[in-house]
Amino acid sequence: MKMKNIFVAANVSLVLLLLAACGALKPTSTPVPAQPTEIPPATGVEYYFVTNKLLLPTTQEQTQTFALNVDGDSQQSSDNKFGNLLTLLTSASPDLELQSPLDQAVNTGLLVSLHKIKANELLNDSSVSWSIFLGQKTQVPPVFDGSDTFTLDSAVPANAPIVGSLTNGHFTGGPGMVRVQMFLLGQSIDVNLIGVRLETDFSAQGCVNGKLGGGVTVDEFRSKFLPAITAGLNQIIKANKTASNNLLQTFDADQDGIITIQELENNPLLMIAVSPDLDLLDASGTFNPNQDGVKDSYSVGLGFTCVAAAFTAPEN
Repeated sequence: MKMKNIFVAANVSLVLLLLAACGALKPTSTPVPAQPTEIPPATGVEYYFVTNKLLLPTTQEQTQTFALNVDGDSQQSSDNKFGNLLTLLTSASPDLELQSPLDQAVNTGLLVSLHKIKANELLNDSSVSWSIFLGQKTQVPPVFDGSDTFTLDSAVPANAPIVGSLTNGHFTGGPGMVRVQMFLLGQSIDVNLIGVRLETDFSAQGCVNGKLGGGVTVDEFRSKFLPAITAGLNQIIKANKTASNNLLQTFDADQDGIITIQELENNPLLMIAVSPDLDLLDASGTFNPNQDGVKDSYSVGLGFTCVAAAFTAPEN
């Protein structure tokens, strides 16, 4: 183990927070964007799953593997600025443990992501809905063998389903909007992913090779992520000597032993990967990709797998 668990867990939050803080260079007043309305299927068999593995892209290979064409551009380019940033961070600070603390959060039931899929056929179906919900943390760790029962977090608004299709057991869906929860330096922060695309290989037992991609607006970064980042980084500096050396050397420009928001925003290493890369909103703030030429969102691509579970979900 490279760090004690508490410090390792904080470093996962560090990564997510750095993405937020560094991207928020230009404040905007973008409203929550409207998403295209797709009609979910009226009939079908419902399948219920829980995420048993959530994967962060910490290498260039993973960045490409989890990338999706979020903005739907004609070049069909894959988008995952998040992965580029994580790769830079792990290169700059090799002691950072990113995946293992996230595994711990999922395996202990601290982070519960639930899925409801409605489809008429398992292999090929032209109209399939995929809904993602946040679940309450569990009292005991889930076993992920199909016997787990979960409860939805009623304090979080239910996401509209992502509508797509199944081809030879492979689901492709989107765009849509999903409100997700991230644990950042011990804090739970809700964030909207817009232009969401989802792909995975699907069966009645669960899903594998899952990819979830979307964009996060500058406003979301500034209002929810940026206020938490400096406190989180400085907690790590106070608590762990090994981590503090790397962090201070890389981000503490004035060498006063404290990392500030301004130092993160102006860090030369992160400038390569911090600028918004997607134009997802038009001038009115409506989801309307590639219309006004303004890069207003940051692409995020994650991997996941899921297994069968039981929970009560709202109707589509």
